Amino acid sequence: MKSALLFVLVLLLGGGSAFAQQILLKGRVLDEKNQPVPYAGVGVLGSEVGTATNEAGEFLLRVPRLPQQLTVNSLGFEPTILNLNAKMAAAPIEIRLKSSLVALPEVRVRNPGQIAAELVQRASAKLARHQRESLYGQAFYRQKQRHNGRYTEFMDAFYDVRFTAEGISGWQLTQARYGQVSEETGVEMMNFSAAMRLIPVYDPKPSPRTVAVPLGPRATGQFAFQLREILRNESGEVAVIDFRPRPELGQSALSGTLYLDMATASLRRVESQVPIADLMALQFGEGTSLDSQSMRLTADFVPYQDSLSQLRAIRAEQRIVLRYNGRPDTTTVSGNLFFYRYAKGANTKGYKSTGVNYNDLRQARKGPYEPEFWRDREVLRASPAEERVIRDMEQQQAFGTY
Repeated sequence: MKSALLFVLVLLLGGGSAFAQQILLKGRVLDEKNQPVPYAGVGVLGSEVGTATNEAGEFLLRVPRLPQQLTVNSLGFEPTILNLNAKMAAAPIEIRLKSSLVALPEVRVRNPGQIAAELVQRASAKLARHQRESLYGQAFYRQKQRHNGRYTEFMDAFYDVRFTAEGISGWQLTQARYGQVSEETGVEMMNFSAAMRLIPVYDPKPSPRTVAVPLGPRATGQFAFQLREILRNESGEVAVIDFRPRPELGQSALSGTLYLDMATASLRRVESQVPIADLMALQFGEGTSLDSQSMRLTADFVPYQDSLSQLRAIRAEQRIVLRYNGRPDTTTVSGNLFFYRYAKGANTKGYKSTGVNYNDLRQARKGPYEPEFWRDREVLRASPAEERVIRDMEQQQAFGTY
């Protein structure tokens, strides 16, 4: 029997068409160890034309002409500029990034705990000053689910989004597609994107009834911070700060790593382990029990005006292992939301509340599937494996109105 999982209400209570460009570039971004670099930014130097690599480090990018200068950026790596001509673009492009770890004199890091705490306090104060400022943009969201290694659920959605220093405060679905292969066992995740929408990195009013997060007025009292290393990027140095809840905290809390600009204390990235067992209500059928579950959450930010930063992307993955009639039963759910365009103001008259009861899958099921819309969207950047999933679901007529 399939088990249903819902976020507990106490969790956190108190597009456009593709451009008419002519040349399609295909490539992959790797690190020095020949491993893919996911979610790296790939763009044309001095232009707004750009994209990002997918989970396998792959990218597709349309450019109006060649030659071009491509820029490739990813936190933790040195920025790279590639002079690309027509001959090089005839085959898939392979781009390698070098680590930007900086070995600094000991005097710079002789008190790593104090340096980390001071940066966190500065970052929290900066976010507090701008917490009421609403920003807007258009974002793409992809959710995938695998059951015992096989894709069983898939959703793509375009949203108009309103967000603040705390996180996403509202969004409006503009187009979505949803596909599902029927399964007798496993997990039905009805609102997985709630993790991305409702778990902030900054909390202006921390409470024992909510999840403690690493930035806020009480951050240094709730968490222990330690400077692990320093990275260099195109704009300066970034501190890599590990955080963990203090033993005496006595409430659910994130743990993980912060990336803060050394000069401005602006936020660049948060990598978190989420105490998902405290945030989920589990409903099991007869003969089913929980073996284990884990969840990782990463939020990326990009520089914004006046040494601030704004949300760029959120990624999450949850792994749930059930025991069904004595046999292991594994479900993995992943979600990736990224902004492909920012706006100066609201794109719609109303943004739906991002409360815990908002159900993405229910919204996606309401509309008919329009294959032509999806085939013209370069922003999708589907990897070959994902293209096979989409093709299989189309053949089975898994997409559409339910």
